[in-house]
Formats: sequence, C-alpha cells, structure tokens
Amino acid sequence: MGVGLLSRLLHVNLKNKNFFNFGNVLNLRLGEKQGEAMMDLRRVASHAVFVILIISGVRAHSSNNKFRSIYSWKALEFAFTTPQARETAIELGEFIPGKPLPIDVDTYRGNRTGSRIFVSIPRFQQGVPVTLGYVTNVVSSHDNPVIAPYPSWDWHRSGDCDGLISVWRMQIDRCGRLWVMDTGKIEENQICSPQLLVFSLETNQLLSRYRFPEDHVKESSLFVNPVVDVRGQFCQNTFVYVADVTGFGLIVYDHQKTRSWRINNNLFYPYPNYGTFSIKGEVFDLMDGVLGMALSPLKSNEDRTLYFHSLASRVESYVATSVIRNFSLFHENPDGAARSFVSFKNERSTQSAAEAMDKNGVMYFGLLSELAIGCWNSRNYEYGDEFIERIAVNADTLQFPSGVKVITESDGHQQLWVITVSFQRVMVGTLTPNETNFRIQAADINELVRGTKCDVASLNINAIRESATSGGSTVTFPQ
Repeated sequence: MGVGLLSRLLHVNLKNKNFFNFGNVLNLRLGEKQGEAMMDLRRVASHAVFVILIISGVRAHSSNNKFRSIYSWKALEFAFTTPQARETAIELGEFIPGKPLPIDVDTYRGNRTGSRIFVSIPRFQQGVPVTLGYVTNVVSSHDNPVIAPYPSWDWHRSGDCDGLISVWRMQIDRCGRLWVMDTGKIEENQICSPQLLVFSLETNQLLSRYRFPEDHVKESSLFVNPVVDVRGQFCQNTFVYVADVTGFGLIVYDHQKTRSWRINNNLFYPYPNYGTFSIKGEVFDLMDGVLGMALSPLKSNEDRTLYFHSLASRVESYVATSVIRNFSLFHENPDGAARSFVSFKNERSTQSAAEAMDKNGVMYFGLLSELAIGCWNSRNYEYGDEFIERIAVNADTLQFPSGVKVITESDGHQQLWVITVSFQRVMVGTLTPNETNFRIQAADINELVRGTKCDVASLNINAIRESATSGGSTVTFPQ
C-alpha cells in the first residue's frame, strides 16, 4: 500500500465518527478491501509509512511534524483474561490504575507473528501487573490502548524467579531475538538475581536465561539497560553490555561462552553538579549513574565504539568494545584498563537518558530540559553542544524521552522510535490520568536529519563536490 493511499484512507476515515467504537474492541466500518488495508496498518513498517493512529482520539499530524504519533496513554491498561480478573487484581493491589509507568519501547515485524510494539514497565512501585508486554488492537473504555503480557500471564507472577520480576529495558536484535534485562527487584527489594533472558520472536519461546553471579551485584545495583552487539552471519558471536545505573558499573555478557564480568570506572558515576533536573517547570533530584549507551557501526578494524553517559551528567564518554570484550582484563580486576574509558572534552547543554546510533554513525538522544530530540554526527564532527542538532522540539510530546531505538528495515531504511513518559511528574507527584502522559512516536531518519549536520549522505556528497572544484584536494573531518 503506497503512502498516497494510506494518507487518503486516514483522511477519509478520521472524519468518520463511526470509524472507531471506543469500547473494548476496535470496530472497523469499511468496505472489504479498505478494511483489510486499515487492519494491515499495524504491520506496515516501511520507511515511508508509519502507523499514524493514536487510539485515544485518532488524529493525523501536520506535514511539518516529522514525528508521527503511534500510541498514547493517559494511563496504562492491560489485557486481563476477564473483567473479574481485573477487579481481583485491583482488590489485591496487584494492579493500581494510574501507577504503571512504561520506560522502553522496541518493535518487530515477524514473518509468522506479524508486527508488534513492545513496552517495558518496571516494578519500581506497587500495582504493576505486567512488566513486559506488547500493544494490542484493543482500546479500553477510557480510550487507552490495551497492553498484553509477553509472552503470557504465567510469566508475570510477582515473586516468581522463573518468570519476569521487573523489566526496565529490552532490545531486539537483527536475528529476531528479544533480549530482556530483568533487574529482579520490586521497589527496593532484591527478590531474585538479575537475569538476562532471550526470546525468539518467531516462536515466542525462551531461548536462554542467564542469571548474573552474586559477585557482579552490589546492594545498590540496578541492571537496567542491555545493549546487544551481534557479529558474524549466524548470530552466535553476541555480547551484551548492561548498565548498572545505581551500582555505577558495566556488566559484559559473552553469550557464546555463557560468562560475564563486571567493570568499574569513575565515568560510570553521576556528576553531582548535574543531579538536579528541570523539565517543563518541574524540578527534582536524581543521582543516577551510567544509563544511556549506544554502539557505533562496525569499523574497518572490525571494532565498535561503545558510547555512554550517566543520567546525572552532561558528559558523553566512550570505550572501544575490543577492550571491554577482553575477559582477561577484568575477570580478576573489575577496575582494570581504566584509561581506556575516555570522556569528550565538550558537553551537552542538558542531561539525557536513552540514546541510539544509526548505521551512518549518527547518535540520537533526548535533551531533557530542552524538551527536544538531539542528534550528533560522529563521523564528521567533534562531540559537543556546538555540533548537536535539535531535530525535534515539542514541549508537550517530548517530555522525558526514556526509550530511543533505531529500527532498521529489510531494505536498509531506518526509523527512529521514541517513548516519552513525563517522568518529572512521577518524581514530583503531579502525574494524573486526566491528561496524556505516555507517547510512542516514530519518524523516518532521512526526513529527520535532512539539511542538518547529521545528514551524513549530503555532507559526503558536498565534500566530494568541494574536492572536485578545489582541484582534487582531500576533504577530511574530525573523527
């Protein structure tokens, strides 16, 4: 289905008040072919087409807004097996409406399972019945998209160490595997060991489970963010780098050899001067350490760079993955190779949470106080606020970008997916179910960066042209 047809379908049907029945089911009142096209919207993930549905009040965005709204919520709702099961969960305190907070997002289009959008919902507070789920086609009576548990309800029994305890973040790799970082904590209580689980998204079966050794885990630890590094054609050579946000460390997991090691470094700590956050008039303090991490594309020397920063920080740092993948450097000395971890001399204008990097070496991240998404072109510019572009700014829709993912399609095209969560309202106690609090948005990366410092393709073309007009001299950029 082309973009023109999609736009016409949306334009026609968004005006039709009978198009959606805001009960418990999505009711499409269309002709057969048009109805099939609309039902397929959720499976369309090409570079030119996005699901432009906000089920709680469907609308299309203006053409000058490069981000498209995929879903939004005032409060999260879940696919309980029966209405009675929902009421029982509320009575038992297992579900406290308005309490669950989504933190991360990822999406997958499968050959057999279709397209799904996953969200993680950590149990850092009571009343969270599902800690990992996917968005369904159903909306609640309050117009909130309903989230189903993944892979099933059996995995979400509170306190069951063979299930899922509390998932902060996850990542889907190019091999169709969902990597899930389960902290093992409910509120401040370490119920189970932190574990890294891998699911096949084609079969929804558990492929592997790795429980981290006790000597990796501090009393203050919270393993929150897995970054998956896949090498080779057949996916066996896979490492995962995990941020310990409150234990101020990095955990490296070698999937092929089923072993892990902890790395400590001063750059993983919070920066005291940046522990106060100001977001849309709300001010709170949070001294979190290493959180945001992004992998560079594979370089000519077959190495990658891991970029990282603490949440309470404006500093970006980096380390070669060839260093942190070296078991011998750290297994007896977690403080080893300290000088291999380096900070850029220039800083951002504000703190940032999640980050991700595309195939061209362009990094994307939230600029928290600016209510913006920024980008930095690592191939052509030094790091620092002077070279960071603000590619999207919106005081309503870009409050605390908590999850940022670059999604690569089979044709090589890339999209940027972002989940924003109004986290500042959670911290100061002003979150209410009367307004939109959580949003999943997406944009075509080529559209986002066009004409900016992050437009690598155009910069390279211009460099070639300048080289030709200057008599063939070589044009170089700082690395």
